[in-house]
Amino acid sequence: MVSGQTGAARDTSVLVLALAVAVAGFFLQLILQHVMRAHAIGGLYYQEWSSEHMIQTVSIQDLRAAPLRSLVNLHIQGPTFDAIRAFLAQMWPTSDLSELVRHVDQSLYLIWAALYGVLGGLVSLWLSRTTRPAFAVAAAVTFLVHPASIFYATLLETTLPSSVLILWMYYSLSRLRENPNGSLVSLGLSALGLFFTRSIFQWPSIVMFAVCVMLIGVPRRRVLLFLLVCGGVAGLYVGKQYYQFGVLSTSSLSGLNLTHSVGLGDGDYFRYLQDPQVGADLPSALPAVLTRRTKLDGTPNLNHISYLRMNQHLLDVYKERLRAMPIPSLVRNYLQTVQIYFQPSSRFTPHVIVDRLCWRESYDRVFSYPVFPLLIVAAGIAWMAANRSRHGAIRIGAADLALLVPALYIGLISVLADKGENMRFKFFLEPVLFVFVAARFYALGSLANRRRTSLPR
Repeated sequence: MVSGQTGAARDTSVLVLALAVAVAGFFLQLILQHVMRAHAIGGLYYQEWSSEHMIQTVSIQDLRAAPLRSLVNLHIQGPTFDAIRAFLAQMWPTSDLSELVRHVDQSLYLIWAALYGVLGGLVSLWLSRTTRPAFAVAAAVTFLVHPASIFYATLLETTLPSSVLILWMYYSLSRLRENPNGSLVSLGLSALGLFFTRSIFQWPSIVMFAVCVMLIGVPRRRVLLFLLVCGGVAGLYVGKQYYQFGVLSTSSLSGLNLTHSVGLGDGDYFRYLQDPQVGADLPSALPAVLTRRTKLDGTPNLNHISYLRMNQHLLDVYKERLRAMPIPSLVRNYLQTVQIYFQPSSRFTPHVIVDRLCWRESYDRVFSYPVFPLLIVAAGIAWMAANRSRHGAIRIGAADLALLVPALYIGLISVLADKGENMRFKFFLEPVLFVFVAARFYALGSLANRRRTSLPR
């Protein structure tokens, strides 16, 4: 009974500590934004793009005028981000749409600041279970002041929410690894959150998570229940997408991304709707979100129904290019993509806050090639050394593979399915990899300290 009470008290203290880190991170982000507001573009933006400008969003006009109908008729991405924008668009009473965009984006900065805090809280929560609380807090703060963390907390698209969800998913998997009879609710919620937020998590990702749960050793009946619930929710959405648009995915941008991945440009894609004949014969009953040619700031509305046909064409172009490329050229192409992937994540675009951080250069050297890959490899070697049997054989079980599979899935798609923004995709896994590296080096430090103190004096 005493040990159970002690364990419960520790869990409570760890949660309180993580919450404190999250709140501190939230206010740290707000302070950074306030201090740098004088340098902000247009008095608001810390990088040059509004949420309206992002290619994966639909126009605020449609989200304001017909929020539910617009969300039901999305095909370029999952609905989470535009659902948030639609909700915020209803909260502001202004009739000036340009002003509405600014109000919505101000609110998004506040929400993203909260997610930034949650990111730090999750790092602290996970590390508190394997290291000392003081180390966990120090590590969380170290990651919060990472220029890339600050960058994506002020980029008004879904990189930061995706990173938070991936970290949450990994934390849930690690808890299941400790107790295969534990609740699957946390993992299920994070998996569905990823499905509806990020286009790389299509319906096969639900199967992948079910496989991970099975590898951990969760009883088969509970694995089937997980698959039934999560697969059922995802399947309903996929069915709706197929019925409406004929696509078995949450995004129709796959053709554009895949042509990028083999070195083709996208000029024709963005000029597509400039031809007045494109979409001229569309039924008048279609909602505006599917027929609007440009958004409020003049950027193309890639949710236009005609882009479904264009993306199918680009998929064919990608397949032809893939077949035609000599193997050496294909290898060089993907090696170039890997090089982009391991560039500093904070270098995606110029940034008002990040470009002025005095510690930016030091962080960028650590979190890019060659240092970051070497740290990951060193941490992996340290983990394998700690998991050797008495005879020196490395023990890698099914539960260990369950933690490796999602990282391979995310990393491979980030490298193979697009080219040009891959350093941004690296931030999907940076929080998880940071926790892995930090935990391994803490373990090595603890081992060295025990050996030193055990030496005869």
